Amino acid sequence: MKIAVVGASGRTGRLVVDLALAAGHTVTAVARDPARIPAFPHGTPLTARADVGRPGSLRGVLAGQDAVVAALGTAGRGATTVFSDGARELTAACASGDVGHLVAMSSAGLDTSRLPLVQRLVTTLVVDRLYREIHQDLARMEARLAQSDTPWTVVRVPVLKDGPASAHPRTSYDHPLPRAGAAARATVATWIVAHLGDAETFGRIVHVADA
Repeated sequence: MKIAVVGASGRTGRLVVDLALAAGHTVTAVARDPARIPAFPHGTPLTARADVGRPGSLRGVLAGQDAVVAALGTAGRGATTVFSDGARELTAACASGDVGHLVAMSSAGLDTSRLPLVQRLVTTLVVDRLYREIHQDLARMEARLAQSDTPWTVVRVPVLKDGPASAHPRTSYDHPLPRAGAAARATVATWIVAHLGDAETFGRIVHVADA
């Protein structure tokens, strides 16, 4: 498959690139500063410079890709539009470039309805206050994706950590997991690469966490 990873210089994006290369895919690593994209043990991706905050920067870059992975991030916890701007640019570029599948990372914190009461209260009183601005923009991103004609998948993840991939990750389609826990970035990247082009995930929100 031909795959583009937007946000390839971030920690999760780098893992997606490396795992996709290891699986034999042709990968384009997209970043605002391609110089920050490191060498990979499983091959060398193509690279492209693009800023999702600049209208039109992804047009052409994503043309003809079988799948596009958006592993966007932002520094700090203040107000941001990087995710909603990214969704606007991604959906426009995917539609004009005939992209087969768009996968975007989001946060499990957007829906805590199935958490145990104590954990839900902690999340509401502490986590949501800290990340409210980010969560609000992630919600705007998801709303934009839901209006796209390109087959899309949202992958909601809990607190991310470094470490090896979970051998038995927990997943839930369309509904949050009953406990949040955490997820290794490698777990998330492994799940994403394994499900690129998977029609069962199209138009759905998938929660992924470690066992």
